[in-house]
Amino acid sequence: MTTLEASAFSAEDFLRSIGVRIDGFMYRGYNSNDYAMVWLSDGFARLTGHDGSAFIRNRTGFATLIVQEDLAKVDAAVADALARGGNWQVSYRIRHSSGKILYVHETGGGSATINPETGQPAFLDGIILEAGALSRLAERLTQGSAALDKVDSAAADIRTTLKTLRLLALNARIEAARALEHGSGFGVVAQEMTSLADQGEAVTNRMSNELTHLRGAIAI
Repeated sequence: MTTLEASAFSAEDFLRSIGVRIDGFMYRGYNSNDYAMVWLSDGFARLTGHDGSAFIRNRTGFATLIVQEDLAKVDAAVADALARGGNWQVSYRIRHSSGKILYVHETGGGSATINPETGQPAFLDGIILEAGALSRLAERLTQGSAALDKVDSAAADIRTTLKTLRLLALNARIEAARALEHGSGFGVVAQEMTSLADQGEAVTNRMSNELTHLRGAIAI
């Protein structure tokens, strides 16, 4: 085998070459609850914002980056794959060092090396890729949710105004009763104010129902 052929099949060179070309990273981690890492490709820092060497040196668990609500889903996927001796594929969210939430898709499996104490694979090997489309969609949905919050706040202000209008209508009816035949004008005003309040309440109720439906539609 020539020198060129040997270098072409260098595993280290191959992993380094692939590592800089993917939107994510490859890893080998301990088969542990916190998913502490043994080895990380260069893409780890690009995706997470954390220094891979420090992550390994400090034995920081990758689980600390997974959004807490998604951790049980990841655990279940890994446990199921290990139990059947297969691979797992799971999508979930991680938190970048900047605080930004990213969607990722992971494919992995247990290593061939077995831990003699547990009889289970000693390591977990896999690849984690950023699901860019999901991340962008999530960002747009978050912006949409913020817009709905503003509409909801405006509807609440309208309800407060309608309560004031009903109180004014009640006062007008009271004044109309006191003034007898001279208070007919107050009675008409009170009736119109009450009608306006009823219509406004019907509109805000429809707004609330639509907002509830929209929130359900954009839930992620």
